[in-house]
Amino acid sequence: MKRISLILSLVLSSISFGQNTTRFAQINFAQGVNNPAAIAHDGLIMADMIFRNQWLGVEGAPTTIAFNGQYEINEDHAVGLNIYHDRIGVHNTTSFSAQYAYRAHLDNVRSFSFGLSLGADNVVNDLAASQTSIIGDPVFSTSYSSLFFNGSFGIYYNAPKFYFGASIPQLFQNTIRGKQTGFEPQRWHYYVSTGIYLDAGDNFTFNPHLQLKTALDAPMQADLILRNTIRNRFSIVVGYRTTSAIIAGVDFLISKNARIGYSFNYDVGTLAKTKGGSNELYFGLAFPYHSDRGSFAKRRYLGRKKGTYNRNYTNNSHRRQNSRGNKYGRDTRNRRRGH
Repeated sequence: MKRISLILSLVLSSISFGQNTTRFAQINFAQGVNNPAAIAHDGLIMADMIFRNQWLGVEGAPTTIAFNGQYEINEDHAVGLNIYHDRIGVHNTTSFSAQYAYRAHLDNVRSFSFGLSLGADNVVNDLAASQTSIIGDPVFSTSYSSLFFNGSFGIYYNAPKFYFGASIPQLFQNTIRGKQTGFEPQRWHYYVSTGIYLDAGDNFTFNPHLQLKTALDAPMQADLILRNTIRNRFSIVVGYRTTSAIIAGVDFLISKNARIGYSFNYDVGTLAKTKGGSNELYFGLAFPYHSDRGSFAKRRYLGRKKGTYNRNYTNNSHRRQNSRGNKYGRDTRNRRRGH
């Protein structure tokens, strides 16, 4: 196991951080992690957190935590905060970025968003912590730490029954040693995420979701997730990852403001016995949560009259908060006035 950890640390210390963005099985809940244009679409104020532990039982295996906080300023603008920590062997990366999204509305229920994020990556190679077969090996006597500027760009189309997003999660490819490669479009990784909502009776909603990751001169990677939601509260998930892994999971809407989910990946390829499985936990909050996709069109932009499209920036946000609060049995107007 120590040998595996050492090999992993050597490989990752020599590649750029921009090539190591994790794919999450539950990314349809937290698309803002990889796409700044996809923030605050399912809630006025939102927070998503995903924890992923890969290759169960392998020492030094990849462990990733991602947090995405989001706020919808009004119908046209949203902002977010993205925090990402990834560890594999003795290689650690922590990223912080501020996100902004602008929405161009096609009508009362459909929008096309453009998103941008700017931030920094703190990359650490703690080689001195490596366990080597040669005591005092000078190659592993020094640790390295660097801070790099980074950013991302994305687009996102959102409709009541369909969504589509594309993004470049890392615009700059930075290496911790040697030449600082910086802005090199030929090394970008592209993410595409899309899905539809299909009604399968009064109590069932079927949500196929496809996630693609591709780069120049590299094979395309894909996740196909099939999610069936029962009574808008409980979902069963199955899927397949092109790295020869089966995906299975569940998620629950435990309250009007909170959702939890669990996903398990089991490798069925030639490295199944070596890599083991991967666990992924999701926790999300939203105030309020737009959980009922069936009545999505009725909830969005409640201040508009049917067949019209206009904005009122002064009262817009407060009006929608009041309407959404009443939707869920809460009168926010009286609470705000201090009654």
